[in-house]
Amino acid sequence: MTLIRLPLLVFLASLSLAALGPAQTGLGTGIGAPGSPHNFTDNIGHAELPGIGGWNLREEICRVCHVPHDHDRATRYGDRGLLWNHQVTSATYTMYASATIDGTIASQPTGISKMCLGCHDGTVAIDTFDKYSGGLVHMDDYNSNFIIPGGNFAGDLQNTHPISVVYDETADPNLMPKNSPIGGSGTIEDILEGGTTLQCSSCHDIHDQPGESMVGTKLLRVTQRASRGQASGLCLSCHIK
Repeated sequence: MTLIRLPLLVFLASLSLAALGPAQTGLGTGIGAPGSPHNFTDNIGHAELPGIGGWNLREEICRVCHVPHDHDRATRYGDRGLLWNHQVTSATYTMYASATIDGTIASQPTGISKMCLGCHDGTVAIDTFDKYSGGLVHMDDYNSNFIIPGGNFAGDLQNTHPISVVYDETADPNLMPKNSPIGGSGTIEDILEGGTTLQCSSCHDIHDQPGESMVGTKLLRVTQRASRGQASGLCLSCHIK
C-alpha cells in the first residue's frame, strides 16, 4: 500500500449540518463518507459557528487541500507537491530533541507534516485555500483539542512525538525493521514519507480509508486501546519495548 493517495491529503474535522460540533473520530469508511473528519462538503454554514457562515461554498472534499489545475490565484502552493492547494504555516518551531533519539530530525517540519500544520497549528485559517483569502475560520473555532502543539501556541514541539525524523532501525536497535507490518497499512516503510521519514501521516490515516483508519480513533492506523486490540498497539508497532 502507498502512503499518499491523490487527490486527498488533509488534517481537519468536518461538520454535519445536523451536528453540534465537528467529527471527532474516524469511521474507517473513506473520506467521502458523511461525518468523516476530513470530509469538508458540509462546511457551508453552521448555527454552531455564529457569524462565520459558509466557507466551502463549492461543497468539495478535495479542493480544500488539492487542486487539479493551478489557475486564477495570486499565491501558489503546488510547488510543495501533491497538487497542494492550502496555505502553509510560516511559524517557526522548536523541534523534538532527546539524547536517546538516533534518527536525524529536520530543523523545521517538512513535507506532509508541514502541510498538516497549515491547519493544525492554529495559525492559518482553514478557509485560506485555492484563490480565497480566507481568514475567518481557524482550528479553535471547531475544536482547540486539534491544535498541535496544544495550549498557547509557541511552536514548541518538544512534547510531541518527533515528526520529520528519519526512521533508522540500524542506528536504533529499539525500532522494528521497516518491513514489519503495521495495521492494515502495509509495512512501516509504506507509511514513511519517501520510505524513510516519519511524518504526521505515518500514524494517522488522514483519508479515513477502510482497513487503515481505526474506527473510533483520531484516524490512527493501529488502535491504542487494549479493548480493541493490543494495548498501546500503535506505539509497539514501531518501538521494541
